[in-house]
Amino acid sequence: MTGDREELAVACRRLLPEATRTARFGGDLTAIVTGTPSARLAELLDSTADRETSGTASVWRFSADSVRRALDTGRASDEISAELTAVADGPLPQPLSYLIADAARRHGRMRIAPAACVIHSAEPALLAELAAHQALAALGLRQLAPTVLVSGSPPDKTLAALRNQGYAPVAEAADGTVRIEKVPPRRAAAVPAPRKATTRAGTGRSAHRTAKEPAAVGSFGLAVRLLATPPTAPKPDPSGNGVPFGTDTEEIVAGYAKQLTYTDVRQLAHAIDTGTAIAVEYVAASGSRTVRTLGRLELDPPYLEAWCHLRDAERVFTLSRIHSVMPA
Repeated sequence: MTGDREELAVACRRLLPEATRTARFGGDLTAIVTGTPSARLAELLDSTADRETSGTASVWRFSADSVRRALDTGRASDEISAELTAVADGPLPQPLSYLIADAARRHGRMRIAPAACVIHSAEPALLAELAAHQALAALGLRQLAPTVLVSGSPPDKTLAALRNQGYAPVAEAADGTVRIEKVPPRRAAAVPAPRKATTRAGTGRSAHRTAKEPAAVGSFGLAVRLLATPPTAPKPDPSGNGVPFGTDTEEIVAGYAKQLTYTDVRQLAHAIDTGTAIAVEYVAASGSRTVRTLGRLELDPPYLEAWCHLRDAERVFTLSRIHSVMPA
């Protein structure tokens, strides 16, 4: 009331007790502070123990987890013991010293490293080469063991980078099995379109007759066309039944799939030309016979490229190994 600040400070010091700067450590792994702990003491005990009560007296309890948290901040066990000894009323109890030493002994026995994926191989020299490869530096490769690398990039990016450098890695699933990659189907180049309905000299075959009917001509014009027609005629009997080839595709298929009947040849050629699915009996190189349903057919003699419904993938079939053709 009189405005005397010095007198006010003296009165406050008399009314407000001084902060406690020491603690009493017990053999039960507790620290007890009577009164209000100083900021430094409270900070030290909060970082190494768990506060249980606050008030007239505050109690902290030490545990393996609380000491581990102090070690996680980068402090050594000797540093923690020295700091606690500096604020103790007497020597540190033996149980607390043992607890700090035991926590420090177990601390850091295992380490957690950031990694987006793992690369492992039975060839240490190959992984050492990858770790030193300058073009792969962007992946953040780090060698943990002679046969183990970790990459800081996701699996797909790591796979692509390794393959771009000429390596041939495979991806693994979470259970350690090889992950099967489904490659988008790649269509083969289209076969030339069948020839128009004309007859060429010396070919011995006729093309697919799809041309429009010519306009009516007079007798003189018809005679001129007949005289200009080559003397040769289409091959009349390619399969011994008096029926000529209807399209170029039929003739190509028949030239390579010699074990097929003419009916099967026409059915397979029709599926190729129209893009419809077909079922075939196929004999593999091992001699095993399977029935395959094929779609998206592309002729690439002596092969047939198609989407195999059995394998759910693009496959290449040898025409000479197709033994029969059935509707899909």
